[in-house]
Amino acid sequence: MAQLVSIGTYLPPWQFGDRRVKGPDEDALTMAVAAGRAADPASTAQRVVLISRDFPLLEGGNAAVLLAGLSLPETVPVTEVLGGGPAVLDQIVGGESGTLVVAADDNEAAVGAAAALLGAEGEGAELSVASRQTRSLPMLARGADGVRHQYVDARLQREIGVRSTLARLDLPAEPVVALAGVRANELGHGFDTAQAAIEPAPSAAGAIRAIADAVQSGRAGLVLVVEQSSAAAAVLRMAASAPTVTRDEEPARELPKLRTADGNGIPISLPSYARAFEPKLRWEAATYDDMVDIDNVPLTPPRLRVDSAGQLLNYRLEPLPRTGTVYTHTTIRIPVPDLPSPYSLAVVALDEGQVRVLLKVTGVPAGEAQIGQRGSVVLRKIATRAGIPDYGYMFWPGKGAVA
Repeated sequence: MAQLVSIGTYLPPWQFGDRRVKGPDEDALTMAVAAGRAADPASTAQRVVLISRDFPLLEGGNAAVLLAGLSLPETVPVTEVLGGGPAVLDQIVGGESGTLVVAADDNEAAVGAAAALLGAEGEGAELSVASRQTRSLPMLARGADGVRHQYVDARLQREIGVRSTLARLDLPAEPVVALAGVRANELGHGFDTAQAAIEPAPSAAGAIRAIADAVQSGRAGLVLVVEQSSAAAAVLRMAASAPTVTRDEEPARELPKLRTADGNGIPISLPSYARAFEPKLRWEAATYDDMVDIDNVPLTPPRLRVDSAGQLLNYRLEPLPRTGTVYTHTTIRIPVPDLPSPYSLAVVALDEGQVRVLLKVTGVPAGEAQIGQRGSVVLRKIATRAGIPDYGYMFWPGKGAVA
């Protein structure tokens, strides 16, 4: 049994045709951070579970970037689970208070992320396990080569993958209020889905998104999640105070056309990567209490300074604001290796202080940022160097603060 106290969802701001797509600087990890911050804005989580089938790093781990982006200490344990919708429901119903369950998708079927923060008994909404079936029907498969192989047979999926599996479930007589990974008309007879929140695409985040829709509508009942021929079910019950649902979902606009020049980009240096990781990803500045006048302005990235006698000065790290205003900007239109062009750069005056930072612009087409425009600082993938994703922060003009 789990208690949902808050839910956060994220969708990228782009579309191609009639479907949402990610930007070139987004992946499952950046989207997971956005959803996690929406669900846990105060960074209170004591444990994080990340569920996806699209991890940027299968070896080397994604936990350090995830914790830094969520402003959580590096001592917080992170569990990475390879799975889809049923695995997400399993992790929620079996989770302990203080756990942040984050699901992310970055594939042809779905993009986006969602997160649920679990609390103590009596808070938010209660989600208890109802039934589970794990079967094998690999109609969509991906091996070590990374290539997806699809066996297209809609009738097989419906009759064997869905209906045959659901017939084995021992379900309570409850209306379905959240349905993910399958359409209502594929369930067969015996399911009341008239009031169900439906996420038909097979995805990890879809399970939490469907629960969020049910919570916002105040509906209690059966949560049913399907992936290929596996299914998980839980019962949703509302407590005295409903969970907070925060949606970081900007209206979608057409993805701009970009091009990348041929050639070798900037190679990665892992020693430099390691030295820069904490200053770049923690979004903190060094404050020197012993310095006065202009010299006491917080420094980012943090670095050592000396006084007039040549002695090293002590400093403390303070979180930087994640909102600010465009002070000035420029747009680069000459394509270069590794960087989709055109792109804009902006000097951003952060709120609550005297700090100005140079950031790449994201979330809007190049050249659209305006001087004086407010926006938010967000985690993004700066580049992929020698197969390794390099993360940092960018500025999203016009975006309000979410967390």
